Amino acid sequence: MTSPLALLNREMLLPLISALLYLLLLTGLLLVLRGRLAAALDLLRARRRLRPDRAPGASPDAALFAHLDRLLAVSLKGKLSPTAFLVLSTVLFFTCFICSAASLPIGASLVTGFAFSGMPYLYLRMRLERLRRAGSFEGEKLLSAFLTNYLVTGGNIYATIERVLACCPHLPVTSALLRPLLLTLRSTGDPDRVREAVRRFAFGVGTSWSGMLAHIIASAATHGADMTCAIEDLLAQLREARVLAEERKRINGESVRMAAWLTPGLYAGSVLCGTAWMGLTPARFLHNQFLTAGGFAFFSVGLFLFLLNRVLLEALTNRKLDY
Repeated sequence: MTSPLALLNREMLLPLISALLYLLLLTGLLLVLRGRLAAALDLLRARRRLRPDRAPGASPDAALFAHLDRLLAVSLKGKLSPTAFLVLSTVLFFTCFICSAASLPIGASLVTGFAFSGMPYLYLRMRLERLRRAGSFEGEKLLSAFLTNYLVTGGNIYATIERVLACCPHLPVTSALLRPLLLTLRSTGDPDRVREAVRRFAFGVGTSWSGMLAHIIASAATHGADMTCAIEDLLAQLREARVLAEERKRINGESVRMAAWLTPGLYAGSVLCGTAWMGLTPARFLHNQFLTAGGFAFFSVGLFLFLLNRVLLEALTNRKLDY
């Protein structure tokens, strides 16, 4: 007969062994990914040091208003001010909170109010990301026209942007961002306002090449520097990025087709095998699949993983064109 002490030791030993195995697995993953994790940490530190949104000593409120100002300027073409947007969100929060408080607890009412008040911001972010993705694929044509007109005008950045707007009506996103930038450049010589205008342009596209182009425009407008070599180098990098993006799209296209057709095909094949060769009637198969705890749990997990896989593949294939 096994003693209680032996049973206790066995019960303690199994969790200890499991914890050690998980620890070894985690250690192995960290060792394998240590290079990528170090690179990610370095990139995060660099972005924190070089964030353009917040100047040294700026308050969080100023950074919030600057972010909302750029977001509204790009998503809604500046039709709504940050103050009006915050007032609208606050009114929406209190309206939903008061209406739901009549039938829900206070905690649930707060969650409902915050959820509904955050929807306008989520809508603007979704619209911004759609515009950014479309604008990112206009980069090569934009930079090609920018370089040509920059050489034609002899390095006049104002005339360059004006000629680009005239000859590139087929670039709707970047043209819409360049128009207010040109108006700001022609109306002021204040370096701070010029920097804010080019930051808004870079924010509208949200890519590395748009940030570099914004820096080129700012340097040419404030210092009159010759930026021909910088534009040529940026255009060359973007052409290389386009080639890599096309190759990535071709490779990922196979994964998308597999996720879209292979998984539903395998499930349909399992239904066919179960009803044709295993003696199950369709009614019995549906009962086992949806009216039993195990069958419905496996179906739910499989459906969730299928949808998650599709979402991840869409996020991977619908990336912005950038280097």
